[in-house]
Formats: sequence, structure tokens, C-alpha cells
Amino acid sequence: MSIEIEDAQHISGEAGGGGGMNGRALILGALLAVLFSAINGYLQLNLGMSFGYGAVAVIAAYSLFHKLGGGSSRRELAYVLITSISTLGIYNRLGFVLYMLQNEEGLNFPIWMAPPKEAVLTGSLNPSYWITPIAFLIIATLLTSILGLVISTILKDQWVRSRRMIWPSSAANCSLVDACMTGGGSARLVGIAAIIGFVVTFLQHLPKLWGYDLTSLELTPYLPDGFVFAVSLSIAFVCIGYMINVNTSLSLMASGLVTYLMIAPILISRGIVGDTGNTMALYNDLLFKFSIGPALGVLLLGGILLSILVLVRSKLSKKPGANDADEEASLGYIKLYKLLVKGLLSNRRYSMTVLSIAALLFALAYLLNPFAPFPPIYALGFTLYSFLVASFVEMVLITKMSGETGTVMGAITIFLYDLPLFSTGYRGYTGYWTYNLFRPSPGTGNVTLPYYKYRDQLDVSWWDILKAKIVGWVPTIIFSALFTIVLWRYVGFGTPTMPAVSLIQSRIYLQMLTSGNIVGVLNPWTFVAGGVLGSLLEVFTPVSMMGLAMGMFLPPHYILPFGVGGLIRYYTERKFGKEFYKEKGRLVVTGLMASSLLVQVIMTILTNFF
Repeated sequence: MSIEIEDAQHISGEAGGGGGMNGRALILGALLAVLFSAINGYLQLNLGMSFGYGAVAVIAAYSLFHKLGGGSSRRELAYVLITSISTLGIYNRLGFVLYMLQNEEGLNFPIWMAPPKEAVLTGSLNPSYWITPIAFLIIATLLTSILGLVISTILKDQWVRSRRMIWPSSAANCSLVDACMTGGGSARLVGIAAIIGFVVTFLQHLPKLWGYDLTSLELTPYLPDGFVFAVSLSIAFVCIGYMINVNTSLSLMASGLVTYLMIAPILISRGIVGDTGNTMALYNDLLFKFSIGPALGVLLLGGILLSILVLVRSKLSKKPGANDADEEASLGYIKLYKLLVKGLLSNRRYSMTVLSIAALLFALAYLLNPFAPFPPIYALGFTLYSFLVASFVEMVLITKMSGETGTVMGAITIFLYDLPLFSTGYRGYTGYWTYNLFRPSPGTGNVTLPYYKYRDQLDVSWWDILKAKIVGWVPTIIFSALFTIVLWRYVGFGTPTMPAVSLIQSRIYLQMLTSGNIVGVLNPWTFVAGGVLGSLLEVFTPVSMMGLAMGMFLPPHYILPFGVGGLIRYYTERKFGKEFYKEKGRLVVTGLMASSLLVQVIMTILTNFF
């Protein structure tokens, strides 16, 4: 990849602010990345969840370098931060095939995807069985991630220009770097907030050791029949609601309240959704029988309609781009795709990188044919669709969701890949589990763009960010393969120590697809209605299309915390001005979020496994 002129100038002028690529920062970052990879890999396999540890990395680097090592710089702390969270793993991909081979009779995978069934059943660690599938998984994952980096590089300025793209968690980590280097009142403010977040969250989780849950409030049993609601008492979610755009957080709350307190009772009274009295059971039933249709309509169809609406309005207006809706239209699919194509055609290194990797992935898809017994030409066709269309749409949606709300929903892949593949009659495990190894990684930009948005605060360039990501990626992806094998061989999946809930869920879902026993969950009428309504509200009202969709997607537990955070942000901006958020508000929520999430992770592990 080439270094842009502005980035090269940035690099050459930074020698006095921490030097070039700092060895101790990258070493510490890589070590922390491996540690965080192990923790999240364990949690992903067992519970299907993971956490961010950027704040921990910043505090560790500041303590070791600035306090004990004779001083440091923003750039050095930024290297540790970015490298430490740059984890790339194959935990779920490798863990799933091992789990399936152990538990499904008569099931075999190709040798490039998994070891032979006999080797898995006997627990053999013979390298000849493992080298090929692990090498394929690692190389394919790295190649697709590099493609994601190229796309992110081309579109980075377009993304970070948007005021709505905040990336709450990343913004908090960047503020923590700033607070550490500023010292004085800023550091004390963060420290006091961190202590408060630590104490409150610890006291909330402590009673769980004795069977009492003070982390959430279940309201469904106490509400009239048909009402579905619960409230998470997490400080962290209130902080996220405070950090994201006010329009987004308040739209999310309004959408969620309408969904769970108005629409849910109607659907339950008509027998469309079953009234079990259990909040999560009701949520899951409501999601797949109603919410997922309009929510996906807002996200998928709404994004397309938004681009068209604003394009038409800009043609009719004398001053196109004069308001927030026009600005957000720059993040529409059509314009972003045009910019991507233009960027590839105008930069030889980008185009050669993409063409080389694409040619290799297409060749592998044709030769390996993960969609057998369908002919290889089918594999080539679906890979082409995934490469040119689905992965781009997925990337835009993931980036928007995370940038505006700090959360990402995995249901997108169902409608972009699984259902189209299912509709063709394909019923094998291999294709469903490996199609995303043959297209650009849609989540890569999401873990790089936030740091480019706050690059001045961190004193880094885009090239610095890319190098830090790669330094974290290489050791963690290798470690993930080894660690997964160790857990499988010496602990076991589906045991009391390793319940592997996420693998069980994946098994059930894929069994539904491969058996052909799938229930239609997408109502075309609500899908279209959601897309039309969402795009109209985005253009002509302060309502956020992303907040509207997320309010229907998220469980009811998170609706009020996000909304309360938004209301607090609205109040402080009205009373103290918009600068209050930058000067004090962001620092306070940074401290609260950092400590609250850290304690939440530790106490979750303790209460679930010990």
C-alpha cells in the first residue's frame, strides 16, 4: 500500500513527539494483544461475547512508561492502545469444525477446512493433520483483512467527516490517552470517575456470587399482560448513550419503547408472539416474528432510499449539502461505492493489491469449491456476489452501527449471505461456514477508522495505525489457532469448564439451514415499510435511521440506559453548551466506562465460571 503525502509529512514531523515506531510500545502492545485475545477467545467460544480492553492498555502503558520508565508521549500510548486491541483470531471458525466433528455422526469436512474426523475423535495432535487447515484459515483471514484495510484507506476521509460517526468506546480510549498526558485536573477527573464506576459496578455484581442479581431489573412479570420490558443497570450503557449523537440515542429509545410497550402487546394479544412471561424468550420471539423485518428494512433498504432521496433533493436545491441529512447522505451506498471504484482506479498500488488478492481468492473458491456438490462455477458466482455486493453493504452497515451507537448486530449476515445461499438449494455445512473467507473483511475499517478520526488527539497518522494493526494481528491470529487446539484437546468443548454455548448455538442454526427446515422471518411488507419510513424520517426530521433500527434490534434491557445517556447529553449541552462535552463530559464518561467495563468482565467471569 502507498503512504499518502499528508501522512508522510505527518510522519516526518513527529520525531520530537515520541519518535518513530517505538519498540517498547509495540512490544507491550503485542503482549497485551495476545493476553486480550486469550480472554476474548475463551469468552467467545463459551458465551459468544467479547469485550474491549483499550482502557486497560492505556493505563498499563502510562504506568510502566510514564511513571516508571522515565516518561512517554501521546504517540507511544496510542501505539500501545491500537496494537493491543488489534486482535485477529480464528477461535470460532476452528472451534466449530472441531466441535461438529466430535458431535455429528457421518459429518466430514474437506482437508483444507479441518483435520480428518478420525484425528479429531482420537485427539491426535499429529502436525500433518493440522498444518493445511490452520494455514488456510490464517492466510484467508489475513488476506480478507488486508482487503478491508485497502477499502478503509480509500474511504477513510468520507467516514470520519461525519459528525454522527463517534465510535463511543474508541472515543473514550482516546480521551483517556489525552487525560493521561494532560495530567492535572483532567487526569483527576478521569480518576475520580473511574473509582466511582469501579465501586458501583463491583457492588452491583458482588451479590451474584450468592445468587442475587442487581445488574438488571426485570419488569415484564410486573407489567400488564403483553408488555415486554427490562432495564440494565449498567453504568457503561448510560455512558455510551451519552457519548453517541443525541438524535441517535433518543431515536433508539423512542423506537425501543414503541416496539416493546406498544407493538409487542398487540402482537401477543393476537397470538403472533407467544406470551411466556420471560423477557429474553419474548424478545427472541418478537425479534424473529416482527422486529427483524422493519429493522433490516431501515438498515438495508433505507440506506439505498436515503441516497436516492438526498440525491433528488440536492438536484432541486440551490444549496445541496447544507444540512445534516445531506452530510449523512455521503455515507450512502451509491456514493461510497463510486468513491471506492474511483479510488481503486486512481491508485495503482491499491488496485494491484485488490486485484491480486481477488484473483487468488476466486481461484481458491473455484478449485476448493466449498459449495460442493454444486459445480465450481456456482462457487465462483457466489464469491463474486459476496466480493462485489454483500461485503460492501455489510461493511457500510457495520461501520455505521458501531460509529453511531457503539454496537454491532450479527443478523445482517443472515440476509446478505445465508438466505440467498439457502434460496439456491444449497444444504452443506462447508459453504455456510466459509463463504466469508472469500470476500473483503467488512469489519476491518471499523477497528481502524476511529483512531484516524481522533488522530490529532493521539498524534498518529493513518500509516501508523495500519502498522500498529498488523503488529497486533500477526501474533494473535497464530496464537488463536494454538490456543483453540489446547482448549479443545485438554479442556474439551461442551464440558462444565468449557460449555461452548456459542458453538451449540451455531450448530443449531446451521442444522436448520442444512436440513432445509427454515422458518421465514422476513416479512416483505414490514421490510419495505421500514426502509421507506426510515429514509423519510432521516431526511426530513431529526430522527436517526440507525437509532430507529437499533431500538428494534436490541433487547429491551438496553433501551432506557441508552436513552437516559442521551437525555443527560441533551441537558448538559442545553445548560452548559456543546463544549462541555469535549472539556469535561467525555472525560467523566471515559473514567466511568473504563472501570465499569473492566469490573463487569472480571465479575462476569467469576460468577459464571467460579
